[in-house]
This record gives sequence, C-alpha cells and structure tokens, in this order.
Amino acid sequence: MANRTDFEYYIGVAGEMIDNFSELRIIQEKLDKMSRLEWTRPPGMDAPWMRDFKTTAPYDAIKAGVRVLSGLEERITIDPYGFGETESGDLNAAKLKANAWEVSLKWQMDRASRRRAILRQDVVRSAMSYDEIVGQVVHLPTQIKAIKKLGGRANRQEAALRYGDFAILLRNPKNVYTKYSDYMLEAVLYATIKSAEDIQNFWNNPQLAQLIEDEKAPDEWVLLDYVDYDRRVVFCYPGNTVQNLGGNAVVTVMNEEGEGEDQEVIELMNEEWKYDFLPWAAVVGGTQLDSAPENARFPLLYGILKGDQWNNTNIIGTLLMSEAIAEAARPDVARIGLVPDSIEASYGEPGGAWDVPVGHEIRPMPEKGLDPALREALDRQLSDMGRSTIPQVLVNAESLPQETFAGFNQRIQQAMASLMPYKFLAERWFEEAYRLMLYWAKESNKGIVGHDNERGVPRTYEIMPADIDKDKIYLKVELQTDVPIDRQQKMATAIQASRELKMPTRDI
Repeated sequence: MANRTDFEYYIGVAGEMIDNFSELRIIQEKLDKMSRLEWTRPPGMDAPWMRDFKTTAPYDAIKAGVRVLSGLEERITIDPYGFGETESGDLNAAKLKANAWEVSLKWQMDRASRRRAILRQDVVRSAMSYDEIVGQVVHLPTQIKAIKKLGGRANRQEAALRYGDFAILLRNPKNVYTKYSDYMLEAVLYATIKSAEDIQNFWNNPQLAQLIEDEKAPDEWVLLDYVDYDRRVVFCYPGNTVQNLGGNAVVTVMNEEGEGEDQEVIELMNEEWKYDFLPWAAVVGGTQLDSAPENARFPLLYGILKGDQWNNTNIIGTLLMSEAIAEAARPDVARIGLVPDSIEASYGEPGGAWDVPVGHEIRPMPEKGLDPALREALDRQLSDMGRSTIPQVLVNAESLPQETFAGFNQRIQQAMASLMPYKFLAERWFEEAYRLMLYWAKESNKGIVGHDNERGVPRTYEIMPADIDKDKIYLKVELQTDVPIDRQQKMATAIQASRELKMPTRDI
C-alpha cells in the first residue's frame, strides 16, 4: 500500500481524477463553443457563394437565464434555533443575533463581489453552462499568515483587505476536478496555467527560483493544487496542457530543437490538512444515477448538443441564406427578339424606361422565393431549440397583443419552471460559500464584521468566533428572480396576514 504522504502517490491520484473527467471536458468544450457562437461549416460546404448563418439561440438562452436569475441579490436567512439564546429561552435575543449574522455575512459577500462586479452573474452562468459551480472562499487574514510563513510577499493580499476579509474566487468547472462520496465532497484538484514568476511570487520555491535565475524555466507551467481531508499537495511542471503523469515525478518537455528533455515535477507543498472542512464551495446538479461525470450533468445546452440541433440549424440556415444571396443578382427580365442587345434600359427618370425596337419584347422573369422546404426545416429547428433550452418569453420579455398583465405574469412564472434546477443549484452554492465564511472565522478566531444603515442610523454588527458552532449552522439562501410580479398584491396579502393571522413581522 502506498504511503499517503508520498509525493508520487498524489501525482497518481491527480492523474486518475484527470482521466475520469476526460470525456466530460470534451462535452464542456463543445458547450462553450456553442455559447460563444463558434461554428464552422462541415466539409463539402465550401462554394464561393456560401455565407455562414449562425443562430444566436444558445447565447440568447444563457444570457436570458443569467438576467432572470441574477437580477436581484440573494437573500440569506439564519435560523435562530441553533443559538444558545434559544436553548436558554431568550428567543428574542436569538432573533437579534440571527439578524446580525445575516447583515454581517451579506455585507462581506457584497464587499467580495465588488472585487469583480460579475460574481453573482457568473455563479448563475456556471450553473446554466456546466450544471456545476465551484469556487474558493479565501480568508485573506489566514492566507497572509500562510504566505509569510512560506517566506513570500503578501502585499497584494494585504491590499485586498480593503474590500473585506474574504475573496470569492469563482473557478471554471473545466479547470476543477472533484471527487464526491455518498456523503459529501471528498477531494478537489484545481489545475491552472501560470508563468514561473507568478508561481514563484506566491510559493517562494528554491528549486523554481534556481531555474528562473539560470533562465531555464519555460514561460508556461501547469499548477495543480490537490486537497482532501487528510492532505494538501501542490505541484507544478512545464507546459500548457493538463496531463496524467502516471504517478511519475518527471515530465518530458520539448526544447527549442524539438528534442524531449526530462524535467522534474516541482513539489510546492505537501502538508497535512489541519481543518475539518475543504476551502471549496462546490455543488453539482444533474443526477446521481450515473457515476460517469459526462452522463451526470445536464447543463442548459445539453439537449441541443446531444441532438446536434445547433449544427443542423446552422447548416440549414447557411444553405437558405446562401441561396438567397447567390440569386440576388439574377436577371429580372428576358429580352426577346432577333437582336436582343438592341433593347436598352433607361434609368434617367423615375421608374426608368425600356427602349424596345419593333419585333422585340420584354418579358418579366417569374419570381423565385426561398426554398419552402429549407425554410420550414429552419423554423422547426429553431422551435425545437427553444423548447430544449428556455421559453422565448424569458428571452425577449415581450407580451402578446392585448395580453393582460396577469396573463403575462402567469406565462413568465410558468416559463421560470425551466430554470428551477439552476436556480436551486446557485442557491446551494451561496449556502456553501456563506458556511465557509463562518468556518474560517471560527478557525482563525477572527470575527466577521458587517454594517447597515437601517432607517438612516448606521449600525455595526460582528459575528463572534465563540458563537459559531459548526454543527449548528442552519442557513438557507434564496435567489429572488427579476420577473414581473404584482407587488401590490403581495403587500396586500402581507398586511392581511399581519392583521388577521397575527403572523410575526419577521415572517411577513
């Protein structure tokens, strides 16, 4: 049995995870090309009069879903029944503490999102594009200590503290390899391409420093960061392609002469993981009924990819449009007579005129419209793609002629059902991210501060590390969708519930 602290053992573990996701990566790359509208004609369609037609349906579907689900900020709710105040019978104090926690966590998330203002949109985009969301919740005070312990410079991290204690680093699922058990997330492998200087600035590795000084360090390096509940192992090797090294600590690199040279894989970290949680917020949708990753995720564009609908639609549209362009300059009339060239057209006055000698005539050519079969096929393909992705009402937000607001709102609500799996996935990710904030505060013994301005009175709240019990964190997050809703009716219902049902103000 391999030694679980052995460096080469974890190189092998990383290789197995990479191989396990190889088919999924192919599918994800095809999905990305669709959402970026990258399409080329198949072989044989290379006539000079051909012009590409690309339907924007995949891009429109992703864009509409992101707009709908990330239009408003998430709402976090802390259940006060996990606090000691509740156990002692002081429910009011527990509710006040829950409110303080909600304000503090939300304030920190807002500050973190302002590092790059597209955080919330990218969370939804990742859910819809990959049916998976992964991100690192970095506690900057803890990271600064770790960098200084390694002898590195933490000036960037210290400057980043101006935006709060946390950095939310959302990662592309194509660069993250996860391992789940029946209970939870067990291990994460993150792969990225960096320069030798960037790696050295963070890790301060003497072996890499020597390569840089001797000018023997290639420009691009693959950096792999593996963590499970036992150990964290970080290593790098030259190249720009993630590959299975087969458990070997040596990789072959091609030099400028095209010859292969053996380069030792550089071990940057191999230490025991001392926390009882992983620093990753990772959630995956799809199904657990199939163990193969490529069959267990169902992103929004999965159906039109597997059905080859986007490719077929573009081919049909290209044929239809190219035919219309090729025949745009076809003659409108036929000149008939012994000397057809003697018939001349005059365009010197409005409407023009034909000079037709005796014995000659001008005969209009029959009009030729678009091929009805191709046009019908294109319409059907576009309609099928709409049914496979997102209802059109969410894409263009247009009401039907003389449609009432109530009817329009009902159609919107029904259309929202197609996005529910991705909405729930995004909510689960935010829950994990907020939970990790509390875990880091507990481990670092540094509180989480938040501010608000209720009724014009500035207030400051703080989550004390002593109050955090990892086993009693009950929180949930709800994404409030940006769709037409009759707010007057909701307010009237709330007033009636308060007056007749005596419901608490917090619940209302």
